[in-house]
Amino acid sequence: MIRQEETEFVEQAFQKLRERGWLSGSPEPTGISCQAIAAFEETYQIKLPSLYKAFLQSCKMNHDCFDDFWYIAIVEDELRPWPITLFDMSPTVDSNFLSSSMIQFRKCAANGYSYSAGAEQYGKYLPIGYWDSDWLLWDLSKPLEQVDEEDESTWALVTFAHDGEWDKEYWTEGGRPRIPDFKTLLEWCFCGSLEAEFEEDNGVKVTPERMKTWDFRWHWYEDRWKEKA
Repeated sequence: MIRQEETEFVEQAFQKLRERGWLSGSPEPTGISCQAIAAFEETYQIKLPSLYKAFLQSCKMNHDCFDDFWYIAIVEDELRPWPITLFDMSPTVDSNFLSSSMIQFRKCAANGYSYSAGAEQYGKYLPIGYWDSDWLLWDLSKPLEQVDEEDESTWALVTFAHDGEWDKEYWTEGGRPRIPDFKTLLEWCFCGSLEAEFEEDNGVKVTPERMKTWDFRWHWYEDRWKEKA
């Protein structure tokens, strides 16, 4: 996609999220400037993908999207509700959330375990959120034009376990592939592209109200949630 197409895609994804009941009110721009993004790239010596830039400069996310969002995902080859937290450049006391997350991830990589990863190992990863409680990372070394939905080894979005040992072998493996690319993440998460299949397979209806309750999140498969004929 060209930059205009990426901007339009992100806007449409946010609009779909609003139509599905996850966002209320009028969209509010993030106000993130190109200069702020360029400063981030310079500080961390990393190049943000243009689609991610469009996302950062699009609309503000409310609490439900930012820190307590569940959607239908493919987890270990199974369709099921799953939690995700997406980072943005919301201001913090001394920086912004994306910068703080980058600092935290690189600190864990270099000093958090018995094996200390080098910049050549962790430098290609962009932390974009949490997959449940694990780091959700964009492996920027994976060419997007080579992403193949049928080949997980080509997938750009991977997770690093929060409770695992990031040893040399772990870094060689490069984490656990989770989602083909960021566009697919927005399709699954914002557009709800997997919901129809999940509903048909399980005989349940997915709504924001249900997805916000722990009972449905973990017990959606029980008969009491089934839609009555």
